Amino acid sequence: MGEFKGLVITPMLGMALFFLALHFPHNGEKNESGSSLKTELLALLFFSLGYCIAGYYWIPHTLKEFGQIPFPFNQVLGLLFSLIIAPHFLLFILAKNLVSKFKLKSIQVFKSRSGRNLFYAFIITAFEYYTPQQFPGHLGQPWLTIAPYIGLAPIVGTPVFSFLSFWVVLALVDWIKNKSLDKLAFITFTLFLIVNISFPLKKLGVGEVTQTNIRLVQANIGNFMKIQSEGGSLSFMQEVYQTYEDLSTRETKKPLDLIVWPETAYPNLLTSELLKSYPSSTPALFKKIIDKMDAELFIGGYDRNTKAARRNFQGEFNTVFHFDTFKNLKNVYHKMKLIPFGEGLPFGPFNEFLSKLVTNVSYFAEGEKYTLFRTKNNTPFIAHICYEILFSWFTSDYLNAQKVQPEFIVNLTNDSWYGDTNEPYQHLYLAHWRALEFNIPIVRMTNTGITSVLYPDGSESKRTKIGVKEVLDLELQTTKRKATPFQTYGFLITLFLWLILTAISFSLSKINSRKSLP
Repeated sequence: MGEFKGLVITPMLGMALFFLALHFPHNGEKNESGSSLKTELLALLFFSLGYCIAGYYWIPHTLKEFGQIPFPFNQVLGLLFSLIIAPHFLLFILAKNLVSKFKLKSIQVFKSRSGRNLFYAFIITAFEYYTPQQFPGHLGQPWLTIAPYIGLAPIVGTPVFSFLSFWVVLALVDWIKNKSLDKLAFITFTLFLIVNISFPLKKLGVGEVTQTNIRLVQANIGNFMKIQSEGGSLSFMQEVYQTYEDLSTRETKKPLDLIVWPETAYPNLLTSELLKSYPSSTPALFKKIIDKMDAELFIGGYDRNTKAARRNFQGEFNTVFHFDTFKNLKNVYHKMKLIPFGEGLPFGPFNEFLSKLVTNVSYFAEGEKYTLFRTKNNTPFIAHICYEILFSWFTSDYLNAQKVQPEFIVNLTNDSWYGDTNEPYQHLYLAHWRALEFNIPIVRMTNTGITSVLYPDGSESKRTKIGVKEVLDLELQTTKRKATPFQTYGFLITLFLWLILTAISFSLSKINSRKSLP
């Protein structure tokens, strides 16, 4: 299926249609529409159903592939995801009704329409940012379609783009319902757009450029072969080995620095502690590739959790292994943010008991260390595994934990579970925001596509096709970078902006009140 990025305005219009079904009382006005919590929850249900079917229609396919749930049960469960696909909207409706119930609308912030709209826009943005979501979609993300003309992205991050988008949507709804124009909202939104366009994003930072020659190996290993090889089938294991060897050792025009494989590419369980203590235990496949290509290997696989009391519960880590040109294990990164119901369960101390009943979950152990890697030319970089790249706060925490700022991120993933759907395009699109927010290139390495490099100006390198075996050799150029304002302050920037705009709204309201006096 092809990729359609859409328009910035389209999601905002869709949000406006949803908000028209809600009531936003202010300054003592009654609920003229007769809207109730029950009515608004029903509106949310229909909105979420459409949101799920249109945006996440691939969930039933994934349930069938990943969870072995047959038709039609996978379709029914897919529809049930509508109940949890957008939890931040549910929290927003509940919070909004609490405001009305406890008559908080009489406080000063609700004295003007701008103040009220700003308040609700900030609250829903906070819920959007902090509420755990399986596959987070934010209203500010479609702004990526006009990159590089979103120059404020590394300064304010996605939350401010969402906040101002919600604000102008609420102002539009207010105008439609009450014929009252929130001028401050439209003026601010216009100024925000002008500033973004006036200071476009740049592909590279200022300073000396470092080049790393990388080879991205998209092996396109199907789910059946992957599962069989991980289960110990010798014939399938040999086929996986041969595929990666053939692709990794293809002739290259320039010497390679780093060969990258996707998430959980190597099917055999490794033990990093053993590999570090006894370098001779490095798998023969890795030694052969390193010898032939004189390049480092950066691969996804499974690492034994030697501290696990039971090997069948959290006995393994979803891991990135980095081997140097001397065939030694340099470092590892254990995935820290696991996928609920895929790599673990979100029920804390009950998980071990439930693992005996729910057996189609991987139950990985959680990593605890933000690892910093270095290429053979000493360029620092970090790793994200799969959907870790979708969360701003996670990337920010990872970067801020480093004494030396990394120059790029390698994101290993396996989107084969989603088949020929738009999920790989969505995953790439959302991941690209991290490149913008933190002014850092992202090397996106996948099993079945899409594999490419995502740049901080919104551009992208040559990309692989979905569902093909392909090798991508790229010259990755990076510069030394400093922490962006969004990396340093995160959501506090949105809070600060809301306070400033609320103060302006309050001042304008006071001035207008004085003018209206006889």
